[in-house]
Amino acid sequence: MRLLTATDIQKVVPMSDAIAVVKHAFSELSSGLAQVPVRTGISTEADQGTALYMPAYLSASHCLGLKAVTVYPGNRDRGLPTIFAVVLLQDASTGKPVALLEGTYLTALRTGAATGAASELLARQDARRLCLFGTGGQAPSQVEAVCAVRPIEAVWVCSRSTSRAEQFIQQIQAFAFARGVAFHVARNPHDAVQAADIIITATPARKPLFMAGDVRDGTHINAIGAFTPDMQEIPPEVVARAKVVVDSREACMAEAGDILIPLREGLISVSHIYAELGELASGQKPARTAVAEITLFKSVGNAVQDLAVGRLALERAERAGLGQVVDLH
Repeated sequence: MRLLTATDIQKVVPMSDAIAVVKHAFSELSSGLAQVPVRTGISTEADQGTALYMPAYLSASHCLGLKAVTVYPGNRDRGLPTIFAVVLLQDASTGKPVALLEGTYLTALRTGAATGAASELLARQDARRLCLFGTGGQAPSQVEAVCAVRPIEAVWVCSRSTSRAEQFIQQIQAFAFARGVAFHVARNPHDAVQAADIIITATPARKPLFMAGDVRDGTHINAIGAFTPDMQEIPPEVVARAKVVVDSREACMAEAGDILIPLREGLISVSHIYAELGELASGQKPARTAVAEITLFKSVGNAVQDLAVGRLALERAERAGLGQVVDLH
């Protein structure tokens, strides 16, 4: 079995390639070529943490495995990542474990790749201004992914802590993808949202992060942070106005508060979900059809993303001789 670190994965899978394989994986999912049970979640209430276990099998890609991930928002105050994860890949013919990958970076990469895929399909071609809510572990790859598919010129960073926003900007400006992009600390969400062509929400919020009336026609929103029925980042009125695309209907109807809350309030019906991302990626349905459309991509995360990016990393690492090979017997 090959062990791959975050550094190994970074060396062999650039964001553009991650976006491509994630689009293909979502196409398989929406075409019925993947088995993805709704993930098992465990809450560690005393520590305000969540543990998630996510298996999947992609029959066309012959890819089998699972991810184990924990989300502990309080880790930020301990100087620790808020997300820890590992991804196990298995030989689909024999069940033999073939790789164990560091999953925290992989999670950020594949989540960013989904945002990149959605933005490539749904954001206006001339989108240049980005508003980002959240400065945690997912945030850098979110910005990187959007910069990979649209000519972003300016990013407004919204955070409850000005110092965290400033620290995030200092950190992200060191990356190559940030060159030529102007980063600003948003003094209030109102102005940042009004200025944005694309909005990203990457927080564990339990109430909307901005006012519905601030979202301009033609805006694209990537909502990737809220992953339980009682979490909510997007105003229900915006969900009702938007063309809604999800990573998985089944998963979002089980877990996505951004969908379930307006559904319970009677603002939308189940049929308001226009499509899964895989339906757009495969051409089964058209994506943006009008400049003035508000489009919303809601993602709770799906194991097909982890397996697709993980398999690509493994194949390239094997060719490059990266990682550590261990014998479990």
